[in-house]
Amino acid sequence: MNYSTTIRTLLVALAAVGLLGLTACDQTIDKDPEQSLPIDQVFQDVSGAQSALTGAYSGLQADGVYGGFQTMAGDFTADISTFDGSFTTWQQAAAFNISSTHGPTENIWDDHYDVINRANLIIENAPNIEGADQGQIDDLVGQAKFIRALSYFNLVRWFGEPYEPGASNDQAGVILQTDGVQSTDPDFNQPRSSVGEIYGQIRTDLEDAISRLDVKAERIRAGQAVAEALLAKVSLYQGRYDEASNLAGTVIRRDGFTLSDDPTVPYANESNPEIIFSTSFSSIDNSGTNAFMSSFYLPGDFGGRGDITANSQFLSGAESGDRRATPSTGLGLSGTNPGPEIKGENLLYAYDGSIWTNKWTNPNFGDDMPVLRVAEMYLIRAEGRVRGSGSASDARDDVNAIRSRAGLNNVSSSLSGPALIDEIIRQRRYELAFEGDRRHDLQRLGRPITSSSGTVQPGDSQRILPIPAREIEVNDALDQSSQNPGY
Repeated sequence: MNYSTTIRTLLVALAAVGLLGLTACDQTIDKDPEQSLPIDQVFQDVSGAQSALTGAYSGLQADGVYGGFQTMAGDFTADISTFDGSFTTWQQAAAFNISSTHGPTENIWDDHYDVINRANLIIENAPNIEGADQGQIDDLVGQAKFIRALSYFNLVRWFGEPYEPGASNDQAGVILQTDGVQSTDPDFNQPRSSVGEIYGQIRTDLEDAISRLDVKAERIRAGQAVAEALLAKVSLYQGRYDEASNLAGTVIRRDGFTLSDDPTVPYANESNPEIIFSTSFSSIDNSGTNAFMSSFYLPGDFGGRGDITANSQFLSGAESGDRRATPSTGLGLSGTNPGPEIKGENLLYAYDGSIWTNKWTNPNFGDDMPVLRVAEMYLIRAEGRVRGSGSASDARDDVNAIRSRAGLNNVSSSLSGPALIDEIIRQRRYELAFEGDRRHDLQRLGRPITSSSGTVQPGDSQRILPIPAREIEVNDALDQSSQNPGY
């Protein structure tokens, strides 16, 4: 694996006080660091290690992670939103017509491995910091393992076939790298590990993080409850339904986390207790870029590109009165009067002939990206209950909690079995819309994935992304036979 870009990015980030990573468009290969700090200097004390940890969290802001394409593509390549912009590579993604040289796909791969390497270096070096006590070491390592697990969970869902409960899961996943790279010209050539091995590493990391971390966190930093929430979602994808249900329930019962009464609140107030974990953004982080969500989701009159709107499938499939899918109208908005950040009473608003989401509305690109919310824990617990050994009645209670705050009536008291599962998946579609979840949900369920430009059926090659051609070229452990079928 070629890590020259990764280590350069990390070292420059650390030299810049560990606060900001490089932009996703800086993908120069085999270029020596213009500024760098030797690793032993970075980790010579707890303060330096904490700066490195901040650098790892900053890596999550990259375009290929939570700063742009990956999040948006999870919805506009499914039945949530429509990309109407001029970027050819994004049009190709929406039409399920990409190749192994597709730039945004390369960014997903490169940016996630950048974050993984930052986490690896912390995991390796934090235990050796002179003068650090065990609590400080556990906090550093636990948070880094959460970051690594989150990154691998994203990668294996994009580039590997879905996990199959009860099967061997020896289908090709992604490259498993748990050693930190400390050279600008390493000889790290690794084959693809299996999907089962990648999920095994994710679970190991999260279980260790849970054992090391305190419960409380800052919502932009991982604590025990944050790692539990991610493990609940991972368990759902693995078909470990009772475990998913139990973990989600543990998070729901944690002090400091609660389901909001109003579905707009988590987006109007980023410190709201519904947010379990989010990637933090500010206008400083995204100054001079156009890759952040609000740049694409805001109308041009309000400071965005106006490229992504709610699509007709999303709107027509909603129940009447659903505050997540019924646009606020008659607001009197204009280019000179764009209104408040949350425009109207609902999570959609009408403007200039289109329907826009209220989840991404900060004109200075300062919206945090919610990665895990309490609402999803209710839906994970509901699905885990009905698919596992829980009761349909308890599952209905969880679904009704989500429906009620969306302005919908309770489901029938007799709803159960496959019909109840369908209702839970429907609620996931509307609750997590515009947060990059829908395509992955359809993939794990083995259902058709339909965008505004095309459809891919189960088994179609374009349901997963190609391993970037550049990775195959520079990695001696890979060749064309390592590529995903159809590319």
